[in-house]
Amino acid sequence: MEKNISSFRCPAGGAADFGCMVVLCLSIVVTAFAEEPKARTADPLNEIQKGFPKSITVKNGGRLLEFCPDNTCDGFVGSSKVSSTELKNFAYLWIFYFSDYTTLEDWRKSREASQVAERLLARPEYKKCKSGTLNGKARCVLLALSRNQRIRLLFIRYDERRRNVVSRNIAKEIAGPSQ
Repeated sequence: MEKNISSFRCPAGGAADFGCMVVLCLSIVVTAFAEEPKARTADPLNEIQKGFPKSITVKNGGRLLEFCPDNTCDGFVGSSKVSSTELKNFAYLWIFYFSDYTTLEDWRKSREASQVAERLLARPEYKKCKSGTLNGKARCVLLALSRNQRIRLLFIRYDERRRNVVSRNIAKEIAGPSQ
């Protein structure tokens, strides 16, 4: 939401000018802060839906998310200790940085998708994850969120009218280079 304050004029006259400028500056700051939380709290999965309509399914009362760009899916299961925000953040970061669907290549290059990923990684709750790269920070965040089976990763295949599910080992899937 953009506000046009360029047409705002302060009346001429000494102290009134200063007071008017203070009010104008405060209104700019208040407007900026009022809009900031919306960007921070927006559902990151909406960005995926823009590029891949109808590819996200939420099941089991929000405890299971499935990203299915074809007849196969990346599945994300959150325990009762995981908020829906954490599960969505996990799913987005996994899909953006580690999912092996080749259809994601162009989407990952988009400015909007990159900005969402960077915004998620900048959240205060992930500040303990420090890495020289965004990919490394994403790896740290995913490992932290999945610790003690809080979030589990699945490979799901829908074929022959059946749902076939295989658990995946997150640590092995996102293992970085040996140090």
